[in-house]
Amino acid sequence: MRISTRFFLLLSFSVLFWQANAQTVSIGSLRPYLDTLTVAQKVDLLGYLRYQGSSIDREVAQSFLQLDKEKQDRALQYIRLELLKKLGETEDRTTVRWNRDTIQLGRVEEGESITDSFMVTNTGAKPYLIKDIKTTCDCTVIRRPTYPLMPGETAAVRVEFDTRGKAGQTTPGVVVYDNTAPNGRHIVYLNGEIVPRVKLKNGLGN
Repeated sequence: MRISTRFFLLLSFSVLFWQANAQTVSIGSLRPYLDTLTVAQKVDLLGYLRYQGSSIDREVAQSFLQLDKEKQDRALQYIRLELLKKLGETEDRTTVRWNRDTIQLGRVEEGESITDSFMVTNTGAKPYLIKDIKTTCDCTVIRRPTYPLMPGETAAVRVEFDTRGKAGQTTPGVVVYDNTAPNGRHIVYLNGEIVPRVKLKNGLGN
């Protein structure tokens, strides 16, 4: 029996066992707080509940069963390929495909803030991990995958470019350090022409 099948059956059996033996507890008194707590506060609450004796295995099992079949398969891939890697193993290399290597901005008036995304797909057989991202000029990465992408999975790298104080042709670069073969990095670009903002003259001709 494959690991994924055994793992799924274990999760299913564990949840059924807990549901059959646990007392029915209403979360009615907790509900108002769930609607107001931030994500960070909920994570902190989970840590406190574990400190009080709640089962982390049950949390994992219930979270797994909330996913659809495709996402369950992704989770099982993550367990097999990432979490169960042996310590000391050499880094796994993979391959990826970017939907484009350059975002064409066209002509942009100076002072605008441009936001756009690159899409990256893991085309290899191992998890894809972005380790770090460096940018040039005033280009900022505002979102990137924080977990390894499983084979076949796609995610966005969202960037923001501030054109204030710039003029003329510009090609800021985004250097992505990762675990791809052979070099462990990719460079993508933004390309455009920054048009100086026209300053209105006052009544004195200044």
